[in-house]
Order: sequence, then C-alpha cells, then structure tokens
Amino acid sequence: MLRLVAARLPVTAVWLTRGGLHGDRRESESRRAMELIGLDPREQIFFRLPDGQVLDFMDEIVERLARLFGKIRPASIFVPAFEGGHPDHDAAQLAAAAALKRAGGKRVVEGSGSGSGYLKGATRGEREHGQQPRLYEFPLYHRANTKLLKVGVFIPATAPVERTPMKLKDCLLKRKLAGVFSSQRLIIRPLIGLRGGSMMVHLKGEPYRAVSRDRDYTVRPHPGRLAYEYYTPKRFRDFSDAARSINAG
Repeated sequence: MLRLVAARLPVTAVWLTRGGLHGDRRESESRRAMELIGLDPREQIFFRLPDGQVLDFMDEIVERLARLFGKIRPASIFVPAFEGGHPDHDAAQLAAAAALKRAGGKRVVEGSGSGSGYLKGATRGEREHGQQPRLYEFPLYHRANTKLLKVGVFIPATAPVERTPMKLKDCLLKRKLAGVFSSQRLIIRPLIGLRGGSMMVHLKGEPYRAVSRDRDYTVRPHPGRLAYEYYTPKRFRDFSDAARSINAG
C-alpha cells in the first residue's frame, strides 16, 4: 500500500467490522495508520459491522462489495488468508471472492486497498480492458501443524508465494503502525513473538499469493481444529454453510 500510494496509484481500503476489544477506538486507530501510509481519507471505507459476525451479514457484505468493485474496477484485491485463524478474516476472503463473481469481474484500471474483519485492498491502475481482477491473500495466523499459532507464514499449498521487498525502514514503519493500535497491544505483542516468524518483520519481503478462482471454501483450510474454534463459538460448519449458500445464490 505504501508503495502504491507513493507512486500515486489509486488505493481503496475497506474495513468490514468495527473490530473487537475497544472497537469504538479501532476506526480512529485505523485512520491514523492510514495517515502514516499516506492514504487519502476519501478512499477509506468502514462498514462498521459487529466484530466476529461477518458470516451473519454475508449477503449484505457481498452485495456492497460487488457494488464497490463495479464502481472502482479493481485490478488487484488483497484479503486475509483463508487459514482458520479468525472467522472474520476467512469470511472477508469468501465475501470478496463471491463479490468478484457477482460484479462480473471486468476491470479497467490497476492500483490496492485494506481492512478488521477486514478486506485488504482493492488496487486500481492502467491495465488491459476486460481482464479479471486478481484476488491475493496474505498470512496472519493459523494453527496448522502446531499446538499454538504460526504467525505471518502461509499454510503450505501449491500456489507460489510472492514477496514485496521490505527494507529496514519498512519493517520499522510496520512496527510503528502496529503501535498505533494501542487498543490491541495485548493481542499484537504476543503474536509478534510466536513461532513461525514475526508478523511485523519480513526481512525476506512481505508474503502474498494468488487465490485460486475455484477454491473450495466448504473444505477446512487445514486438518484438525481451527484456531478460532478454540476461542469463539463459531465452527467451520457455520463457514461452510455460508459458502454453500453463496454458491447456491
């Protein structure tokens, strides 16, 4: 996002929920973080839905995102990985994928965007007419093949991992951005130190990878119990039911 904004390419950031734990402060913290990146406040969109309940508003979210995609014609959309870490993160990807299909998927321009229960970015800029927007995911945290959490690394898959290069100043800025969210410090600080590498410092580059257009969201992202099934009342069957409902619609 920082590089796109610096290059004066259009970027739209979207947050689906207010966020949990002091959600009333999260929007102002998010706006402050975007100010440090340089994103125009007019390109920041807040749906302000209840934290942890994206699945309960899926029809509304998909429709609103489809209208947004039809308006801004994104070239690239970045969303949290489908990894079972948080139900809203997974639901954000499901909603974006469904909205792209509903919007018809034609793009005119290239650029990026963002979002807790967030959608991480719709990018726009010069591209060939009629090409499909690409959906990309970035890792946050998951419980695949570990007893705790792995942070900032993907669950292994066949899709190749790409990286946005990060210099030391970029890593320091990312830590500064994390510090803006003082309401989340009790969550962010432990995540930084968990096994799997720091979510805040990717010296090899910020990881992302393309999402397959035929991804099956009715199948668990990894075997065994998902991370959010330990700390929320949501179960994967709730997610798979929502995915089937969207596909049926």
